[in-house]
Amino acid sequence: MTSVATPPLDGLKVVEIGVAMAGPFCGMTLADYGADVVKVERVGHGDESRHWPPYFKGDVSYYFAAANRNKRSFAVDLKTPEGLDLVRRLALDADILIDNFRVGALDALGLGYEALSQVNPRLIYCSISGFGPEGPRRGERANDIFMQAFTGGMSVTGYPDGPPAKMGMSVADVGAGMFGVIGILLAIETRHRTGRGQRVDTSLMEGQLSMLAYHLTYYFATGQAPQRKGASGQVSVPYQAFKASDEWVVIAAFTNRMWQGACRAFERPEWIEDPRFLTADERIHHRDLLVQMIRDIVSTQPAAHWMERLAAEGVPCTPVNTIDKVVTDPQVKARNMITEVSHPEAGMMRMAGPPIKLGAHPPRPMSAPPLLGQHTKEILSQLGLDETTIQRLMADNVVGLAGGVRTKEH
Repeated sequence: MTSVATPPLDGLKVVEIGVAMAGPFCGMTLADYGADVVKVERVGHGDESRHWPPYFKGDVSYYFAAANRNKRSFAVDLKTPEGLDLVRRLALDADILIDNFRVGALDALGLGYEALSQVNPRLIYCSISGFGPEGPRRGERANDIFMQAFTGGMSVTGYPDGPPAKMGMSVADVGAGMFGVIGILLAIETRHRTGRGQRVDTSLMEGQLSMLAYHLTYYFATGQAPQRKGASGQVSVPYQAFKASDEWVVIAAFTNRMWQGACRAFERPEWIEDPRFLTADERIHHRDLLVQMIRDIVSTQPAAHWMERLAAEGVPCTPVNTIDKVVTDPQVKARNMITEVSHPEAGMMRMAGPPIKLGAHPPRPMSAPPLLGQHTKEILSQLGLDETTIQRLMADNVVGLAGGVRTKEH
């Protein structure tokens, strides 16, 4: 029987051939829950994101740290036949391969799904691309802001009289990484039944279209493209940020019951029976008037006043927290959403913790994002290479070991 302390993905071997955020975030999520993730990186350089400032102490990039904990780094030159063979050997013993390179790039190296699945039929091969492997734009490059614009997300973000705005978070990259994890888990469940792996495809484009959700159905239902609403929602009033006397707060009264509670909190009980505001449709029809009336009231008191009054009426209300405030919030601490890891060069590093808690599986001890090539030697040993061969590969710069390589570019 499996121990309750054994992580749920314990025993799964993952090869990650990815850079930046989407592929690495997918790999990190699997690693957080017990998978052994080997991150394949370029000798002497590594993942491009190792070189993106600012840095923790020891030239450890903030960006690289955010998506690479709990992994092992294997530094290898894929432009050499021996380097390719080593990665192929890793893949042939793997359960999962994650790739977020340009469509076709790994196929050209003999590391595509068709080639690897012939000799490892249990392999689950997850490719995360910009547009997906079919269609007229299949081979084009894309990144987070590009895809937020292409899929329409930026068209509904920002204020009506201002330019379209990018979401502050990298929703396209991180979203694609999360959808990659979901696809992998679906394929694992299928493999339990069939004994065979399969190719899993997702993309920044498909993830963003999926996350548009009700914005798409709004268009299909009305024939009208949703517009930017600033800090408010498309169809509920009030459902937006208001400026209190000291800071911004969000008030989200999205049901009639909540609306009535808000009226009492604002000390405007007469609004409950006002025909202009009686239903959600009427409140939307009179949006501009109602929003201005609420602004005038909210601006007279500090945020704490409104949070107390609205909470008493069951109406969601929160300050618009800055990052420095939310990381110290008692609820965030209670859910262990800020974790610390010890890095050999940067010392103690803090970052977001795993978002999913499993009752039978306590979180595994966290390991820091690896140094470039930190685990190359142990990985080669696991492949059966002797010390003489490892030393020769290192001397020929086919592989790289940790130490002596600065990851920060000057």
